[in-house]
Amino acid sequence: MKLNVRTVVVAFLALMAGVAHAEEFAASKVTLYKNFPPSEFGAQSGNTVWGYVSPSGREYALMGFNTNMAVFEVTDPNNVKHIGSIPHKPGLWADIKVYKHAAYVVTETANTGIQVVDLSRVDEGEVKLVKTVMSPGRSHTIAVDEVSGYLYTCGSREGTGTTMAFDLKKDPLDPVQVGMKTLTPVYQHEAQVVTYTEGPYKGRQIFFGGGEGRGLEIWDVTDKDDSKLVRRVAYPFVGYCHQGWLSSDKKYFYVNDEFDETTSNLATRTLVFDVSVLENAELVATYTTGKPAVDHNLYLRNDFVFHANYTTGLWIYDANEDPLRPQLRGFFDTHPESDSAQFEGAWSNYPFLPSGTMLISDINRGLFVVNTMAATRTPVPFKAFKATAGKATGGKDDQPIQVSGNKVALEFDGVGKWKEPSRVGFSFVPKLTKGSATTTVELYDYTKKAWVAAAQQDDGDFRPEGRDIARFLEPGTMAMRVRVTMTSSTPLQGELDQPSFVLNP
Repeated sequence: MKLNVRTVVVAFLALMAGVAHAEEFAASKVTLYKNFPPSEFGAQSGNTVWGYVSPSGREYALMGFNTNMAVFEVTDPNNVKHIGSIPHKPGLWADIKVYKHAAYVVTETANTGIQVVDLSRVDEGEVKLVKTVMSPGRSHTIAVDEVSGYLYTCGSREGTGTTMAFDLKKDPLDPVQVGMKTLTPVYQHEAQVVTYTEGPYKGRQIFFGGGEGRGLEIWDVTDKDDSKLVRRVAYPFVGYCHQGWLSSDKKYFYVNDEFDETTSNLATRTLVFDVSVLENAELVATYTTGKPAVDHNLYLRNDFVFHANYTTGLWIYDANEDPLRPQLRGFFDTHPESDSAQFEGAWSNYPFLPSGTMLISDINRGLFVVNTMAATRTPVPFKAFKATAGKATGGKDDQPIQVSGNKVALEFDGVGKWKEPSRVGFSFVPKLTKGSATTTVELYDYTKKAWVAAAQQDDGDFRPEGRDIARFLEPGTMAMRVRVTMTSSTPLQGELDQPSFVLNP
């Protein structure tokens, strides 16, 4: 959010932020686990949200309120627990990021600095403010490049729009300022900073910045004493280039403009830039929800785009098949009062928890913990199958597999769509015309080199227990295997229809 909308935001802080109930909210393929309003935590409004995973694998939400950062355990999203809060000076705008076992909190309130919070004992119920870095005195947002181990401040008030870098590698709890006091001589509102690990930009640290009314700006910040503007891309109806995120192949950068809805009367618009050649980056597509709401923060996980669009809430688009024309998969409206172009409702989201549990932060209603699995469910066709017991024919061109025998066992082979999905499962529809069967489904564990039983879930898919999903994809090849066994005391006859692996990003 830009500073000159402060008076607009203040106007809605008095709105009631009571406990939310699922029936209040329009939604498609997204369901509510829990909601925590600001009033329960000594606050009047919410702002950003981020996530943390402890070494034990337990998952946490770091929710920004105007008076504090609150930490919640969301490992079991049906039983969310408040762990503790870190207070700060009151302020509407705040940001939170994480590096290893440290969380960093900034606000735009003068002399807040960068709060450094130790999360190393969060499993024991302890979060502790260990340090406050007082220069810069305030920042709008921060970005952390986890590969290089640097933190960057955006919209800082050390000077005019100063962008500063801090080295986190030696000790995440003791950030050390490095390089110039202003890496970018012009204001950067938010940023994603990425270290390229392969290709022509290997080793370079690239800063994708929201350049206000100028457009998307790309900076090379590898040398903290000599940063360089690589490319500035203006685009039609620039209002306020706000924030964006990179696709998994680093070819496209998705951007929200926070003011184009109000200044140019546009419907909610997302801009897609081709950044495969940084020096020639250009706008190549736009897409829209068709709603009047202002868009705010967006993030990509395995090329699903998760949008926090103020008064219309969370919107989920799938950019896997066509990155220039993503397809709408689901939504959850956290602000049922209206869809108007106002600075109320969903501020941000966090889609990166390994379990796939989704976090939404809402200005009026605080933290939402939601289930997006139905929206992101992605069938992945099998590549081949074989019968190890009984008889099986067909299965080509999406045709059912005809099966017969007292015992039928089929092994399916496939290839995963992403290296780190949140879920791996299998789905099929049995249609027996003769006999009745006891059916078991097993996925192959490449770590233990053994079959693991999968249970049928409420959505009909068979999935194994546990959170270590990577073990069901062969390292390097992403191969997947599943075994379906049908047994009966009498001969079986029928078909397996629509067999498919099922993944979630």
